[in-house]
Amino acid sequence: MLIKEIMTEDFAAVERNETLDRAVRAMLRDDVNHVVVEEGETPSAIITRRKVLHACYQTDSPLSEIPVSGFDRGFEAMIEPNTTALLAVGRIQNSEVSCLPVVDEMEVLGILTKDDIIDNVSNITSDTLRRDDRRSEWTDA
Repeated sequence: MLIKEIMTEDFAAVERNETLDRAVRAMLRDDVNHVVVEEGETPSAIITRRKVLHACYQTDSPLSEIPVSGFDRGFEAMIEPNTTALLAVGRIQNSEVSCLPVVDEMEVLGILTKDDIIDNVSNITSDTLRRDDRRSEWTDA
């Protein structure tokens, strides 16, 4: 099963010039644990619930006073849409992130979350088993 088949294409986003209260509002509105930070229409980072908590703790400030622009630009890890779901599980686990932007030629197409993987675990497993059953067709016997 490929990432493009299970990724979330519609993702919550905030502008880089906004404050964390807008980011948290978007997370609550869409019932998600992350938002994409955009500069214009270009995604530039992801803010997770964990990062919000860390920022609040570090600054001891209200959400309305913490700028989104204070977060690093760039993504900790990314994945391509034609990557298999099993490889994505490893990437999420090794990168210690809860979601990955799905990127094709520098364009963010969507987000792959742990929930996307969990929601599709039976399909991922079935796909893997089918491929494993056909393995003998790929090798010389």
